[in-house]
Amino acid sequence: MPEQIITNVQKSRFYGFDPKVKPILGIGLGVTGLVLGFRPRLVPIPLALTALAALFYRDPERTTPDRPDMLFASTDGTVLQVDELYEHRFLHTDAIRIAIVAPPFGVPVNRSPSAGVVRYREDIRGEHRPVWKPEAPDQNTRTYLGIETSWGPLLMTHIAGPLGRRIVPHVQPGDEIEAGERVSTARFGARMDLTVQRDSLKLLVRAGQKLKAGLTPIAHVVPL
Repeated sequence: MPEQIITNVQKSRFYGFDPKVKPILGIGLGVTGLVLGFRPRLVPIPLALTALAALFYRDPERTTPDRPDMLFASTDGTVLQVDELYEHRFLHTDAIRIAIVAPPFGVPVNRSPSAGVVRYREDIRGEHRPVWKPEAPDQNTRTYLGIETSWGPLLMTHIAGPLGRRIVPHVQPGDEIEAGERVSTARFGARMDLTVQRDSLKLLVRAGQKLKAGLTPIAHVVPL
């Protein structure tokens, strides 16, 4: 039986950051104060390290357009590939997969590409291969979220990379979610695969395209 990954309940934002950044800022500023008293010339070093650490906890507020007929990007990153496959976990049909790779220093928050209800979740511990490898979706640590939307089912596969090594989900089966709502966090670079029934969408993206989670439209919904 797959080892489960514990859900982390998100708290209110902290000036565009995850609240977990507070102790890091506190320690960083405390060290900076000590250095200021003994070696003022070295103050830029702890300040720079504190700012670098804070980058991994960015969580900006975003307003997703009210467009039920569109699918939006779930991750800040670059489209790795768009391909076809048979999806057997949640869709049980021929499907289109949009693979998005998030950079190590990117915003680590993943968002729902569409409004709907979470109907399926599975957390699997695995390996930590580079996320662009073909075997990563089947062998890396990952979380599956199946969402039932007004136009059909959607599967999100959150894939951890070799640096972050974990996914922190924020939703459970039965949760109603809006387009652009936060659904998971994956720091230090990760991959998100969006899988939908073939012919249910008209794609608007291509490999190599840059995306912003909750803001960039990636497909038009095609009524079946």
